[in-house]
Amino acid sequence: MSLQKIIIILITFQLSNLYAQNGFESLGAQAQLSLQDFSNRKVSKPVQLNISGSQYFDLDFKPARLSYFGKEINNAGFMRYNGFTDEIEITDSGDIESSELVLIKSDRVIPTINNEKYEYLPFRINETNTKIGYLVKIYEGAKIALYLRKNKQFMEAKIARTSLENSFPPRYVDNIETYISIEGNTPVVLKNSKKAFLDLFNNRSDIKKFIKNEKIKFNKTESIIKIVEYVDKN
Repeated sequence: MSLQKIIIILITFQLSNLYAQNGFESLGAQAQLSLQDFSNRKVSKPVQLNISGSQYFDLDFKPARLSYFGKEINNAGFMRYNGFTDEIEITDSGDIESSELVLIKSDRVIPTINNEKYEYLPFRINETNTKIGYLVKIYEGAKIALYLRKNKQFMEAKIARTSLENSFPPRYVDNIETYISIEGNTPVVLKNSKKAFLDLFNNRSDIKKFIKNEKIKFNKTESIIKIVEYVDKN
């Protein structure tokens, strides 16, 4: 299926959903914003050539699958995730360096890129603030879901003031955090510590024993998945 057909399908479903929710008269600006966000990307900006690093975790566009409103498209063109802008860029060819189109942001439009499933969800960055953005689902059980938030942060240049300091050019820096959702609640950041994990489950003695016996390391994704899977099933 071509990218153009996918665009038509997505816009049709988005419009149908908006009609169902709001009625014809109230569709107006919300529909226009959705169409603009999907098909009118993106405004070109001057590129600073001296920035170290990249906005992308993977520069290449990868073949992608797409779930839209519960329906599956296996050959949904090529996509890549922009960790700085938190957007999914899309194209009908994998042999290009850039694209002006981004996928519409919706919890009902779920891309899978290189076996990573991106879900557009609200999540808590602290006790009082909630954001919405793309999270990569890495575990889904009966009661618990686990996600990675992968983003790129821009750091200004740093000029050394003394011979004991180092200078750094302006750069993009990786920032990857683990988020956990329990019983369908809004995902919260999972700190890399045994205490933080145990606090989520009232310091159950069986979890403590499992962590000790399995030598769980909370700075390793595979270990976190292992302990979450145990808790989910017990």
